[in-house]
Amino acid sequence: MLVVDPDREPDDLRDGLAGRGVHLTWVNSTTDGLIAFGRTDPHAVVVAPEAAGIPADEFVTTIRRHGSPYVIAALGEISDAAVGSLMVAGASAWVPRPFSVGELWGQLSSSPHSIEEHARIAVGPLELDAAAYRVTVGAERLPDLPLKEFELLRALMLRAPGVVSDDELRAALWGTRDGSPSGNTIAMHVTRLRARIGGVAEVRRIRGRGYALTVEVD
Repeated sequence: MLVVDPDREPDDLRDGLAGRGVHLTWVNSTTDGLIAFGRTDPHAVVVAPEAAGIPADEFVTTIRRHGSPYVIAALGEISDAAVGSLMVAGASAWVPRPFSVGELWGQLSSSPHSIEEHARIAVGPLELDAAAYRVTVGAERLPDLPLKEFELLRALMLRAPGVVSDDELRAALWGTRDGSPSGNTIAMHVTRLRARIGGVAEVRRIRGRGYALTVEVD
């Protein structure tokens, strides 16, 4: 899920959605939203009409032209004008702000798109199912990963075999809140993930660029 909202990301939202198999990307402007949309190919996009950048209805029209995400308008108060503009542009529903995990999950659950299908990523024999919170190699299920390592693996698999920068990993795992963890914290989670998926996949550190995941093939 991509959220485009000028407010600060709520502290508990990311972990609450991750527990339901939903990966959250939060940006503060529609300009950054266009970049994140192209990078993450989100199942759903939540957009606040007052987000900076290009007008919200133009943003919705643009992303609908380049894909078929489930678009949700985010409103601080019910406004017929704001709802109407975004609905005409391509939004299908609205949620109140501030956000709650329950409200967002309810909208995703009623989406005509398949959350389960979108949540699955496969790189060679390695498959991650975010909706079921499951990682398998072939028919064998790996022991459940801690939440941050699960999100780390998902971020790496989405880009594999390409490189994911430290800043992109911070945004994927902790959002854009102030006080995001240092590179040492990321390295610690990478080390733990390597120990859990060793023999199946390799997480390489590319100095000055970030991390990349490659799957070992027999």
